[in-house]
Amino acid sequence: MRCFVLAPLLLVSALISAPAQDAISVDAVSTMRMCSEKNPVSAGPCATPPRALSKANPDYPEKARRSRHEGTVALGVTIGKDGGVHDIRIVKSVDDAIDEAAMKAVSKWKFEPASYQGSPVAVEMTIQVNFRLETNAAPALTPAPTPAPAQAASASEQVRNLYTDANEAYGRHDYQTAANLARRVTTLAPQNNGGWNLLGISLLEMNQLDAAATALQMAIANDPASTFAYNNLGRVYSRQHKYEEAAVQFRKQIVINPQDHYAHANLGAMLRDQKKCGDAMPELEKALVITPNRAEVLLAQGECDIDLGNRAKGLSEMEQATSASSSPNTWNSAAYFLAESNIELDRAEKWSDTSLIMESPRLKDVSLDHLTIEQLSCVFRLAHYWDTRGWIYFIRGDNAKAEAFIEASWWLLPDTAVGNHLGQIYEKTGPRDKAIRAYAMAVAAAERTGQEKADLDDVADAKQRLARLAGQDVNLNNLIARGRTDLEAMSVISLPNETRSSGSADFTIALASVEKSVRIRRVAGEASLQKLAASLQEKQIPLRIPEGTEVEIPLRGTLSCTTEEAQCRLVFLTSEAAVDIARKESASDSSAIAEVPDPGIYNNPAIGIRISLPDEWKLVKEDPGSFSKPHIAMFNKSGTVALFMLTREHLEGTAELYQHMLETGLSQQPEYRHNGTEKVTRDSLTGTRWSLTWNDAGGVAYCSVMEIFTVGDDHYRVAALAPKEIYDRYAEAFENMFRSVQFPMLRTDPRTLEVVK
Repeated sequence: MRCFVLAPLLLVSALISAPAQDAISVDAVSTMRMCSEKNPVSAGPCATPPRALSKANPDYPEKARRSRHEGTVALGVTIGKDGGVHDIRIVKSVDDAIDEAAMKAVSKWKFEPASYQGSPVAVEMTIQVNFRLETNAAPALTPAPTPAPAQAASASEQVRNLYTDANEAYGRHDYQTAANLARRVTTLAPQNNGGWNLLGISLLEMNQLDAAATALQMAIANDPASTFAYNNLGRVYSRQHKYEEAAVQFRKQIVINPQDHYAHANLGAMLRDQKKCGDAMPELEKALVITPNRAEVLLAQGECDIDLGNRAKGLSEMEQATSASSSPNTWNSAAYFLAESNIELDRAEKWSDTSLIMESPRLKDVSLDHLTIEQLSCVFRLAHYWDTRGWIYFIRGDNAKAEAFIEASWWLLPDTAVGNHLGQIYEKTGPRDKAIRAYAMAVAAAERTGQEKADLDDVADAKQRLARLAGQDVNLNNLIARGRTDLEAMSVISLPNETRSSGSADFTIALASVEKSVRIRRVAGEASLQKLAASLQEKQIPLRIPEGTEVEIPLRGTLSCTTEEAQCRLVFLTSEAAVDIARKESASDSSAIAEVPDPGIYNNPAIGIRISLPDEWKLVKEDPGSFSKPHIAMFNKSGTVALFMLTREHLEGTAELYQHMLETGLSQQPEYRHNGTEKVTRDSLTGTRWSLTWNDAGGVAYCSVMEIFTVGDDHYRVAALAPKEIYDRYAEAFENMFRSVQFPMLRTDPRTLEVVK
């Protein structure tokens, strides 16, 4: 099975200094050595660090907020064997109220305790709670003081340090920590397009595609001439199968920098995947001229040459690609292409074996005490490589070995392509019902959330094979529904609950191929379930490691029991889900901020609008939206029906077209009247202000003022509304909020590249 990744582009950008934020941040630094990549077990005794399970956010003391008092409280604490916070003491004080707020919040934190050799241990830590107030820059209210040079330098230094740490975390493939740190960068410096880009590609690596797209759109909004964000946004769209949108982004990057080999290579590879090799070849050739001997580009070029009938040339290019690469993924991808094309099977077998020889040693001597993300990622990759090896066996006619490799791959990686392969093996060798079940599960696998989208051709092929094999009289929807149920059941085994235990616990499990043994360790949850889980035997685990493959496979699972049930359920995670969980668990807690914004300020980068709120006005509803769904925030004063709303909507079209569509919708209200239009400027951005009235369905008359601003295809709306008899009471508060509007994201105009299609 191919496991091909479009090339990223990560550049360290110039960092922009930013004023201090209205927030409380929490940083934790251990006072004892903890196990990490920099401090491995081999360097001496070390404990796994405690992991925060829940955090209580501090409240900013009202007196301190009003007096603009801020500072950092340092607390010395002990994280006990029970995961509680004990012996809290002040190491560095700010004042009594702020100190008390910090201690009160941290005392409620709960941790999974640190551990050494599988047993919980107490550790001492220093937790820093940073109380910082953002400058209130509302033009019509209190003028914002200019930050002192020392304060500005401190903020700039903090942003630089965070960005460096985030970039380093991304480089070591710790994408969750990179995302956490990048979010801090974008909070402290919303105009920093490098921070948004780094956040976007970190989320992309974790397959959080909608969030990745939003972050990269922010990077582009900040810098329409970005030298990397369009390429990375194209990678996101390509992963989402939005190929036309992806091609637009890649071409925009090429307009900005015609020598960008990443954009040429990614565009060419995407066109290759779409079977458009005639269009792909010029892009791949340009990429190789700019940067010769890149393995992934040579591989794509070789595949296209073979598809275009230039077999000898294509095989030569694929040989160059494998020779130039030390990555098992390149060898596996080359082998899979030859197998799918049913050519050069001897060469395909050699390349597939090489990928397994390179990958398998990483899964020896697995330590359940210090199971790494890399080892779990290796299981995910190995599942791809086993599918390739099994598929070559199947094409050669060795069905027994094909079944062994692909069944193991399918259990670790319930992917549509793998399930489709398994169905074809069963169709040739096994009972018809077994093949039908495999095809139905393969189709259902495409619906699973939290994983990369299945290839549409694989889904269509599996569905076509299912329909042909099941016959015309069978309801396909019922078969696929049963496939969903079978897919869920595939990862569950039952263990006798002889002691009638109750609770749940998470376990890591290592299944060895040689000794046929099982090792198991509880990592969280009910301690009493450890003994029950220890009864797990190799024969009970559905995974069968193929013969001749000397590896130890680490697995993750959750055991759940109730006193009423005679059987407990052990649910295994897929290899992909296990990696996702491990990333979240291992992300540096010191990178996470407990953010508590000043209640007088609303500043949401996803909406791109910042406002100052009068006393007692609060956020009552927030919808983060997406690229195709409006972002909305709604504010209200308790006890009133007066509302103030912010909206950002992405819609192709001019400001005039957008306003026409908006008014068409509003005009559906009974007795709708547009009473006036005028130009208005907020934060140097010119927009349109409407005065409106209408009746609701119950006949209540409403007044509203709406201001509309358009930048490119992004349309911002700021609106106040209330029943007529109430609007005047809050008119002054409404106008203060209108006057405080700022657009911190819009320092440049993203329309620069609108003409590029």
